[in-house]
Amino acid sequence: MNRRDYLRSLAIGSVGFSVSPFESLTKGTSQENTDTLPAGKLKGDEIYPAAGYGTTTFLVADAAVIRRLENQLPSGFIPLPLQTLNADELVGRLAEGNALVWLGEPGNLPPALSVGGYVISDDELDIGVKSDSPILWPHLPLTRAKVMGAYIAPPKGMPYHNVDEEIRADFLPIWEAKDRFGNVVGYPAVYMNYFAPSLALGRFEGCECFFFFVHEPLKLMDEQQWKSILDQLDRKRRSFLQVTDFNTNYTAFYKKERVQLRVRLRNRNQRAVSVQFRFSIRYPDATDFQPLGLLRRVPEGRSSTEAIFDFVPRFQPGLCEVRLEVLQDVSKAELLAVDGNLEVIEVRYLAFKLAADQVNTSVNHEIVGPSFKIDGEEAFWAGTHYYPSSSWWEWVWRDYRPLKAEEDLAAIRKAGYRIIRVWINPVIDEQVLRSIDVAIEQAARNGIVVILTLFTQWVRQMGFQRDSGEQVLFDFRHPRDFNLISVSLRNLDLQREFISILASRWKNAGNLIYNLSNEVYIKDPDTSQMDKEVQDWEEVTMSRGTLRDSLLYKRWANVMTAVLRKAGSDQLVLPGYVFSTVDGGDVNVANADAPMVPWHNYYPAEHAGLKLQYLDPISFNKPILLEEFGYGEWNPTERYDGTAHYALAGGAAGAVSYEWGLSWLSKESCYWPLPLRETLVDDPDPRWFAPFADMARLMSDKGVGMCPTPSGTGYGSIYHGTPFPASAAVALGRLGLFGAGLQRVAAPETAYVVIPKAQLQAINTLDDTFRKLWENHVLFGVWQEDQLASLPDKVQVLICPHALGPEGTAVIERLRASGVSVFTDDTWVSSQLLDRVTVEAGGEGIRVVMRRTAKGMLLTAAVEQPVDQAVLAYSYEKVGMGLTDFGVVHLTKSGIPLVEGARKIYIGKRQFCDVESGRAIFATEQPDLLKAATVKLMVTQPTRITFQRTISQLCISDGFGHEHPIQGGFKGNVLTVDDQLARYVILVKFGKGRMG
Repeated sequence: MNRRDYLRSLAIGSVGFSVSPFESLTKGTSQENTDTLPAGKLKGDEIYPAAGYGTTTFLVADAAVIRRLENQLPSGFIPLPLQTLNADELVGRLAEGNALVWLGEPGNLPPALSVGGYVISDDELDIGVKSDSPILWPHLPLTRAKVMGAYIAPPKGMPYHNVDEEIRADFLPIWEAKDRFGNVVGYPAVYMNYFAPSLALGRFEGCECFFFFVHEPLKLMDEQQWKSILDQLDRKRRSFLQVTDFNTNYTAFYKKERVQLRVRLRNRNQRAVSVQFRFSIRYPDATDFQPLGLLRRVPEGRSSTEAIFDFVPRFQPGLCEVRLEVLQDVSKAELLAVDGNLEVIEVRYLAFKLAADQVNTSVNHEIVGPSFKIDGEEAFWAGTHYYPSSSWWEWVWRDYRPLKAEEDLAAIRKAGYRIIRVWINPVIDEQVLRSIDVAIEQAARNGIVVILTLFTQWVRQMGFQRDSGEQVLFDFRHPRDFNLISVSLRNLDLQREFISILASRWKNAGNLIYNLSNEVYIKDPDTSQMDKEVQDWEEVTMSRGTLRDSLLYKRWANVMTAVLRKAGSDQLVLPGYVFSTVDGGDVNVANADAPMVPWHNYYPAEHAGLKLQYLDPISFNKPILLEEFGYGEWNPTERYDGTAHYALAGGAAGAVSYEWGLSWLSKESCYWPLPLRETLVDDPDPRWFAPFADMARLMSDKGVGMCPTPSGTGYGSIYHGTPFPASAAVALGRLGLFGAGLQRVAAPETAYVVIPKAQLQAINTLDDTFRKLWENHVLFGVWQEDQLASLPDKVQVLICPHALGPEGTAVIERLRASGVSVFTDDTWVSSQLLDRVTVEAGGEGIRVVMRRTAKGMLLTAAVEQPVDQAVLAYSYEKVGMGLTDFGVVHLTKSGIPLVEGARKIYIGKRQFCDVESGRAIFATEQPDLLKAATVKLMVTQPTRITFQRTISQLCISDGFGHEHPIQGGFKGNVLTVDDQLARYVILVKFGKGRMG
């Protein structure tokens, strides 16, 4: 399904079906009959009245499948042939609390149910029951089948909280599909448990949907086997029980603390029933669950019950898993004095951490000049934002689910990401802090660096709890402070207290980086917006303008960093990205004391390269990180791919996407008012951040939440509810998986572009200059104005398209007098002093971005229209390739160890390979691809690759550096990459023979 369609309204059109015994659910029936539809007759109707609440289960399948299953259906099932399904009517009945079994492909599935399907493979896959399935199935001889993967697919990408409908449901996998390599690649069957009414529209409470996305159901199992499935689901529905919540009071517990398990369960029956909860635990490193205990409850008719079970676990540090089994004798459930023959109705799992008193993880990163190292390796790194619930950071740490996060973080690492960025709640307490404890440690086990952001533009009030138990709430942003975004010059002492709590708690978290502010806009703050302490800062007395604003922010960041240091935290501290492109401060000045400069990009992909070069801190010998980038739709593959390539080309230490996507849906609506609406006043301050007022005008006063839209649904890059990356996440991950050795290095150049200090009006002029340099294939460096005195002696050309300040101008004139060529316009184009790449063929329209690496030169070619063959030559090296959009070449003195390109790829005069379709990236740890015994590669789509050497063995990598030999996929010198193999890093080992 086209995800752009999800940005439309929730209006659902009829999709159509064949003749149905449930007439109003077929196309062409009248609306007036919908209130008198029979509810169906269930087994044991003397106990379960036919008119009971939510008693009907609709089976939607192809008409031919229904004909084969018709005599096998439980009596409470209403079959609805897919060919004439009336989707609106079906949604209406499900909204009342009835149930659905969907058997077949999901193409006509009503979007309102918030479930979709994606193609896992064109081939059949191995199907099995997931180990933590919420439904216990009888033994089912599942075989290979063609299936699709289910995932959470909200009908609207960016709904407004409390205005548009948002589903509240648990997405619980039932079956898993494995590819031919034995790895789980999708969930073809899931249970969608709508545990509460949808937000805004209040629909679907009590509804349960079971989706089986099987291409040919009766090829997978025969009628009797499907009958056993349907009977099990019928028993689940006839129990009238629905688990609506299962959690613990904390996600981490210390030695001798009591763990509290809380279960909430709804009884849809009109009368009271009995039910038992059985709890068991699996300790870290154990293989089996051990019994914990039983609780019995009798929920009244049409009501809920809560059971709380607490215990002191055996202390064994690590992640503990708890299993809840709901037991009932369905036929005797209303006989409250007896238990009967209890059977498991459904199962749930959760996890918590048995933890030491303080987080203690190894230091896994450091900064060396302009390079960022992780686990001792220098590379270009991929990363992502991780807010696994639709409620963003303001609620996620109060509903953090370690079991699901464990799966997510392993998948994040496997996808090639080594950085995650998260935000802390604006109001912190022990529940919030323990959840972040667990997340930090889970990330560390997967070799992931955590960037924790403290202050954001979305909050007005913040808070914390003192050791005395006192809860402190303070204004971070006054209602008239919209010229100060993500920074506050009020209540500094309370900000210090807030930070000191974190610093003391996480001073031994070696995989943690602090990011003080998310996105900073600082514009001419006055003394009425400042504490007395701030008013005494020398920066306050400076002339108003960008320089003063930037230095004020720098001073504030130093004050906050000092709090961390005083508490014993020696982690890296990044002050924050500054809105330089909208006149909100100079990011380099503001981060002058920082070890690394962060920047964000929501412009088109090329701007990642343009702005990186404008903000380039190489003259300060520090790295720059694309800390946040994205695009407002689900799975924007071209934007992710393009932005990552421009970030790599321009020398970023890494690229961190916004964002991974949803792992679970929020339990409740956000609870903060919309703070941006405070900009809607009759007398807006001209200093205010104008985009906020534009955004606020789109927000209803009925909305809620610091940000009015959910996390993930508009910006995500996974199949929500699963750990499986979609194409956008894969595109970014490819460069992360192949980034070793491509890190930025400081090296003298013959030509530099000079960036004026704190003159943000120069940005557009510099953008034009950089574009022309790329189009003319020029090798150049960037130097900031206030570092001109330390320019390398090698410089021969300076390009200064915008006027500098007095001191910078004086330095330029001295250099001009010493013989350096200085250009203030585009006449540099004809200069013979410039170092250039020669594009020998197909040069028209090709941009080339060049930069140094530790062992050589990285060339990135970009085109808007495909080029069949382009030849890039530099020094004595030459590479030819086709270009679909991007091409990358790593030139070293020892050879060419990395190429990304399309079609026929030549290294020097020798052909390396021929890529039949799409683009492929090839790399080797040896000096040169032509001579390498092993080449690793990834492709953008299924393809055939013909090498000039004989293939002897094929392996795949699991993303953690482990190789797994595989059979098939190659013959002679031809590698066939199908849609299953295309997901992996492929390692091709060559024999001694050379083809052709």
